[in-house]
Amino acid sequence: MKEYLYNFAFFPLPIIWFMLFIILFKIKKKIYIYFKIIFTILFIISLPIFNELFEFPLNNSSNKYVTGDNISAVIVLTGGVYKDINNKWYPSSTSIQRTVLANNISKELKLPLIILGGNKTSDLPAESLIVSNIIDNDNLLLELESKNTYQSVVNLEKILLANHLNKKDNFLIITSKMHNLRTALTFKSQHYKIKLYNYSSFSNFSLLSFIPNSNSFIFFNNVLYEYYGIIKYILLGYIKL
Repeated sequence: MKEYLYNFAFFPLPIIWFMLFIILFKIKKKIYIYFKIIFTILFIISLPIFNELFEFPLNNSSNKYVTGDNISAVIVLTGGVYKDINNKWYPSSTSIQRTVLANNISKELKLPLIILGGNKTSDLPAESLIVSNIIDNDNLLLELESKNTYQSVVNLEKILLANHLNKKDNFLIITSKMHNLRTALTFKSQHYKIKLYNYSSFSNFSLLSFIPNSNSFIFFNNVLYEYYGIIKYILLGYIKL
């Protein structure tokens, strides 16, 4: 399913399909206007400032963590792992960044650190176990079975009960900036009280923010994928609005 989505719904594939349609059906009328529209769309998406604005709703939440908030534990969601040529597994850069940040806050506040992330396939070790090897924390709890964010949230309750915690306690959730909204909605749908780590909503703007950048298309597709993920979770009932 994901492969089909990438082949049809991510840029620049929709543009390519549209251009192919024009060529195959020899639509000569107003073809200049069509290509102007295509160029305009590609130009806008290539601008870093546009992608900042496109991502903004994913990180815009009223439940941001503020220093001094009363929380019971720090929870981090893993962000992938990879295997080297020697068949040894390592956490992705995203997983490392999230986990190191969560570990620092956990130690500073003297609170349990809970890492959520199982194995997405049978030949893959649990992501939380792999990630835990990069930190040193005596108050560490691991969730080893989930394959996605929804399962992580559902499986968390068993860990809390086993450690005298309750979903009605307040928890600090750390994930990536663009994953904040889906994570928050999923936790709230399972009746958790949470605070999200307060990432800055915008980067520092400069002249480069208004100049086309090839990396913008990668960023745009990542954000687009997250919006698709939210829609999927709503349709599956994982998120209740």
